[in-house]
Amino acid sequence: MKLNLYSEFILEKKIAEISANIEITFLFDIITTQHSQDRSNFADRGLSADNQSYISNSEIEDFVYYFNREIAKGIALGNIRHDKPFVIKSLGRELALSIVPHKLGESYWKLIITTVFRESEKYRFRTWPGQVVFEK
Repeated sequence: MKLNLYSEFILEKKIAEISANIEITFLFDIITTQHSQDRSNFADRGLSADNQSYISNSEIEDFVYYFNREIAKGIALGNIRHDKPFVIKSLGRELALSIVPHKLGESYWKLIITTVFRESEKYRFRTWPGQVVFEK
């Protein structure tokens, strides 16, 4: 029992350290690909989605920070791994992102946004079985 509590404490400490570093020193580089930029303007694509508003870089950045703790915990637990795409999505914020993480150092990750998608009840972002998905 004592060992389990200690392990949980160490994990929470590591998550807190990663989260603090993200917020204070901006250890995540958020980069968009040409594909994600092309997909960010739904009106140009002629889609009849519920929300066709343009997805700006600042909205993408804010959305990644909205999942700051989940991403930090995923890194600490080893669920987020170098070059293995994961997804963050929120029906309430009508957004989903596919992200490829690149580990550049022990506490430095580059997050490459590969796909952006306006999430709605009618149009859901598809993921594959076993893919790491964080949803709020």
